[in-house]
Amino acid sequence: MLVSITFLTSCVTHCPKDSIATPAQGKFERFTVTLPGKTETDAVWRTRSPGKPVVLLHAINGISPALLEFALEMETWGYRVYLPSLYGDSIGGESPFGYDMALEALAFLKKDERWNLHERGDAGPILAETLAWTRWVKDKEGGKPLTVIGNCLTGNFPLAVLAEPGVELAILAQPALPVKNYPEILFRLPQPGQQQRALGIPGETMKQLAAAMHRDPKKRIVGFHYVHDPLAPIAKYDALHDFLDDFQLADRFEAVVLKRPGSRYPNSRESWVTASDTQEPLKLLTPHSTIVNPESTADRSWFRSELRRHLSLNEGE
Repeated sequence: MLVSITFLTSCVTHCPKDSIATPAQGKFERFTVTLPGKTETDAVWRTRSPGKPVVLLHAINGISPALLEFALEMETWGYRVYLPSLYGDSIGGESPFGYDMALEALAFLKKDERWNLHERGDAGPILAETLAWTRWVKDKEGGKPLTVIGNCLTGNFPLAVLAEPGVELAILAQPALPVKNYPEILFRLPQPGQQQRALGIPGETMKQLAAAMHRDPKKRIVGFHYVHDPLAPIAKYDALHDFLDDFQLADRFEAVVLKRPGSRYPNSRESWVTASDTQEPLKLLTPHSTIVNPESTADRSWFRSELRRHLSLNEGE
């Protein structure tokens, strides 16, 4: 468990070239919130400019400098970005803002019963908390159409909230739950098939998602991924596509992927996969983190241009 999560952190802590400095807190507004069913307060940060609302969920290392930088970039695109701390208002006495200490977060997660890191069908009560945050943001924004973006540890979490009225777009980025174990990571061994395809979302929640997508034709799902990621099996997107196809909703999902030259992954999936090649060499342990912390600035530019394009498509621009 310890080592597997240690390696999982590499998907969010690697930055291309120079490390990213933590943006000034003055660039964000901070709110303290007591979510339904909780007694302690939680924290959420929001970019200052008005714009179309987005909920941006953090990876295992928290609301890191790279995530904050990404939120500020999205602000220049015309979005108002909310960054809730799924770790609460304090992490071992540290502020969640700019938190980038994955091993400390590991210790937190191991003791936190809200997270099921290895369960195929249910990531835990944290999914209900993600829904509570989504509703809080929706109320704060007066019911404006909402986009929810997950990353790595929270990569599939937007699926748990897409059934909520007003949530129109779920962005999945490199979903990594259930996490791989140490031998699987170190030796690049595949997880058992059921683990590879697992989404970590309860079956009843997925059925509610399908029903809501039928009621509201604006609801869509877009997944971003690096095909050769050793930590987050891309087979999850095959499982999601198969699920949606069973409900005649497959045309509402698109996967946007980077691959190494010669990869055959997109060949039989041309109807729902948009692919491009990356020239980055394959590394043993460090995977891509798509839109947040990719291996190179070129890859980051590609992912973010594709994200911006899909956001615009969802708005009919």
